[in-house]
Amino acid sequence: MYGTIFAALGLKAPVHLYVDDKEYRSVFRHSPDIELTNTFEKSDIVLVTTEEALELARRKKGENPEGKPILFATDYHFLKSCEKTVGAFYWRKGRSQLLFLKKRLDRHHIAVPEKYGKFVIDEL
Repeated sequence: MYGTIFAALGLKAPVHLYVDDKEYRSVFRHSPDIELTNTFEKSDIVLVTTEEALELARRKKGENPEGKPILFATDYHFLKSCEKTVGAFYWRKGRSQLLFLKKRLDRHHIAVPEKYGKFVIDEL
């Protein structure tokens, strides 16, 4: 699922992904379209899964707010609290939720494919 979402953000395989969560790393380790990186700076996308990762992302993205890597969250609150995060895929009440924020996508010059248009919102 994440490979499809990352492709919608205009990223070509293999996507270089930074995620510090051990469980997510073990899942992505088996994905043919995703290559894990050990550093924030060498990634195409950073998956924000914890408060610590959110703080790291805020610090690091301050240096390059509109360039790579793209920040993507696994929690609605991370998406809401970090202006640099372009979207989130998370679970709420047993249902998967996918959101992209238009203004933030525009800042990165990202146009998601039409089939994802229903997931693009103007604001939270």
